[in-house]
Amino acid sequence: MQQYDKNENSRLVGPPSGPKTNYVNMINNICGATLLCIIIFCCFKDGVTLFSFHPILMTLGWLMFMATAINAIAPGDLATEWMPIRLRSARHWVLQLCGSTIIFIGLIVIVTNKFIHDKPHFASLHSKFGLSAIIFMFITMTGGLGALYSMKLKNYLPPLYTKLIHAFFGVVTFSLGIIAIILAYFSTWWTFGDILRYMNLVLALIILLFTVLRPSLKIYFRLKERFESPN
Repeated sequence: MQQYDKNENSRLVGPPSGPKTNYVNMINNICGATLLCIIIFCCFKDGVTLFSFHPILMTLGWLMFMATAINAIAPGDLATEWMPIRLRSARHWVLQLCGSTIIFIGLIVIVTNKFIHDKPHFASLHSKFGLSAIIFMFITMTGGLGALYSMKLKNYLPPLYTKLIHAFFGVVTFSLGIIAIILAYFSTWWTFGDILRYMNLVLALIILLFTVLRPSLKIYFRLKERFESPN
């Protein structure tokens, strides 16, 4: 049993030598910053209202903080490749906490705006996906506590599965958030032309793909390795 825990923990921590630098995260950051600038321009183009801050906060929370939080624990991240696993994990949950706070403020902004203008809540497909993403976000953050203390929970669930479950919910949560943002570009709110609409769509899809691809592959290969192992 002790040998099993040792092997399990070694897979979770990873080798001491750092991986080669991966520039995927840099592309992600450039795409996120570009998209954020476009959204800020669109929201303030015709003046400032309470609603103006909703798209900005959601873009900042999902496409910048949440994407960076996921990439913080991915191999080859420029900002974290030199860090030990515990420091990278700490950076991950700090960024995730900041992102979730910004997203929650964005939710309060839109709910308040709808109350002021007496509009229905969560009526559109965009808002339903957005609500689902926020619900999953809190589930994922709760699961993050389990992943953080996975070794203490090893008598109930192997640490590998605890972390993979957290990673799976993280991928689903982020995907729902990006889908909600993309749907906003095709809602009645978007009146800024097709060029910016499809530019935003491409940028958001690049961020989605580059952010969830490595965690998804990690989940697949770890499960495949686990089930194919003779032990």
